[in-house]
Amino acid sequence: MTDRKKWARWLLYAAELLLLFFLQETPGLMPLLMGVKPFLVLAAVLTVAMAEDPVPAMLLGAFAGLLQDFGGGSPMGYHGLVFAVLCYLLSGICGTRMQIHLFTAILLGLAACLPPVLLDWLLLYMAAGYSMPAYALLRVYLPLYFYTLLMIPPCYGIQKLIQRVCGRYGMR
Repeated sequence: MTDRKKWARWLLYAAELLLLFFLQETPGLMPLLMGVKPFLVLAAVLTVAMAEDPVPAMLLGAFAGLLQDFGGGSPMGYHGLVFAVLCYLLSGICGTRMQIHLFTAILLGLAACLPPVLLDWLLLYMAAGYSMPAYALLRVYLPLYFYTLLMIPPCYGIQKLIQRVCGRYGMR
């Protein structure tokens, strides 16, 4: 019985990521904030990683990163690697050190969303040799960071709903 619920939970997580990916990548569905759209798949996979075990969270992070690579035009596997490492570390920290509630999820999101956004700016913008890197950081990458942070509470709610439906609520 618990094995079926575990598979159902992970299928719902994958369906959530696919739905958020389509919402993120379809023009006109997500409102633009300062000209950028959020990394919805990053916000979703971070909230899942806060509540799940490290290795499955890492695999889900790799899946979400590959979706981001597929839709974002970055080198294939780049976001997959970054999201997988981030989810593994976040899941390890959350599983041994703290209880996750909405407030702690937002605080962890403040720290966890920053490395992918800054690495995008550093590796995909600065290393490519584009001009005006400070302008791009202030006008594109920081609004992207804050808009992604705004998406953590709704993704946290979806993740908690999936856990309640599939029987993992309150357990680690």
